[in-house]
Amino acid sequence: MPSSPKTIIVTGSTRGIGYGIAASLLERECNVVLSGPRQADCDSAAASLRELASSKGEVLPVSCDVTSERDVENLWQAGVEAFGQVDIWLNNAGLALTGKQLADLPSEEFATMLNVNLLGAMHGCKVAFNGMKDRGGAIYNMLGAGWDAKPVPGMIGYASSKAGLTFMHRSFAMEAEGSNVRVNAFAPGVVMSDGFMREQARSKGGLSPERRSVLNIIGDHVETIADWVAETMLNHQGHAELFNWLTPARIAERQAMTPPRDVLSRYELA
Repeated sequence: MPSSPKTIIVTGSTRGIGYGIAASLLERECNVVLSGPRQADCDSAAASLRELASSKGEVLPVSCDVTSERDVENLWQAGVEAFGQVDIWLNNAGLALTGKQLADLPSEEFATMLNVNLLGAMHGCKVAFNGMKDRGGAIYNMLGAGWDAKPVPGMIGYASSKAGLTFMHRSFAMEAEGSNVRVNAFAPGVVMSDGFMREQARSKGGLSPERRSVLNIIGDHVETIADWVAETMLNHQGHAELFNWLTPARIAERQAMTPPRDVLSRYELA
């Protein structure tokens, strides 16, 4: 008897890496609860996903402001009501407002990144854990620049929020040890997502030849990372692991490629 399809909630999935992950999961016959802060954007993204020939699962669009615990609870409930259960929850929603040093960073921008990237993930962990603790499930946190506690120029607000998320993730995984809920995380590296393109345009500084060379080594297309995340979530059964895509070995392998690796030619970058 075939197993029933997995149901996955992906926060921040109306665009960028979240949208790519939703598409990859649908291709793998999963049910996906797609979310973002505006219902119109959720509906539009869901309609686009349904048109993909590779989409084999069902998609449910639900608006959710992850900074509101009530919204996050409603997102969980919508998934349960539509599909009977939620097997995996991915805290993907995130916001990067980059390019400024702390002395020039507006306090409201810092607060917004902390609220979305850290508080939003805390809400997701709490709500998903309480919903899964009886029958089991898995929670994944999406990390980002700063997860390894190394300073990132021009990203002090975003990187601080992700460093805090890494600490929260590890502490939460320790708390969940021995329960029915597995807790893991992804460090996806540099993804050529909508957010990356927005921040590049906002910087107005252009890309130097040196920066282009670096990005061609460390950058990845959305679909590459999305497929890796989807496959890992569906097949991994461990707990308290942090999956790092951009390992030193992978970087070294790419540096040695002949001809040199080229990622940026797909995109219109100044």
